[in-house]
Amino acid sequence: FATSSIDAFIHAIESYTFEVIFKDTDKDATGTIDITKIGGYPLWAISSRPVYESAINMDQAKQIGRDFLTKMGFENMTDTYYIVSGNVATINYAAKQGEYILYPDLIKLQVALDNGEIMGIESKGYLYSHKERKIPEPTVTIDEARKLISPRVTIVGEGHAVIPTPFKTEVFTYEFKVKLEDRDCLVYIGTTSGIEEEILLIIDTDQGVLTVDNGPYYR
Repeated sequence: FATSSIDAFIHAIESYTFEVIFKDTDKDATGTIDITKIGGYPLWAISSRPVYESAINMDQAKQIGRDFLTKMGFENMTDTYYIVSGNVATINYAAKQGEYILYPDLIKLQVALDNGEIMGIESKGYLYSHKERKIPEPTVTIDEARKLISPRVTIVGEGHAVIPTPFKTEVFTYEFKVKLEDRDCLVYIGTTSGIEEEILLIIDTDQGVLTVDNGPYYR
């Protein structure tokens, strides 16, 4: 796919929609794919093929997804969270810039766990948001940010992230993974404001790892 600028996607993403039948497969294995009119990016796709078994593990599925995205021209993507349903893993990938995970720049892939086939893609978040950011110089050090974390929790990991806000903007943050009793959470502290920007509860089940907003529990 083309690697031209995606600034034209700011307002609306126009695409061509194709209904397809896969070669050398069951005649009932059909799919739909949307290709953007500008740039030729895969915007959305889904396959109807049933997946009856799991033969590959999640680490393998995540690597298959990363390799696919690189082949499609989506560079520097890292997997974040996932869920498994019907032997198909839906994996979220976010772009990275330096130390920062760019959560607005999100691509969702569906990977079949029987043979690693890519079953679906949704790249709207990436196409709307991806660009080279001007990273601000932090005015709050990561040591200072640690001290802003509630003493009720134990910090078990840390990093840097750009997160979206409800106001259609984004903020540069320190991302802390913390443990509260038997729960894991993510706490985001602004690198220039020192403000607690967001708190997410990590849900880890047999079906996958997801995050939900759960600030009151943390506090």
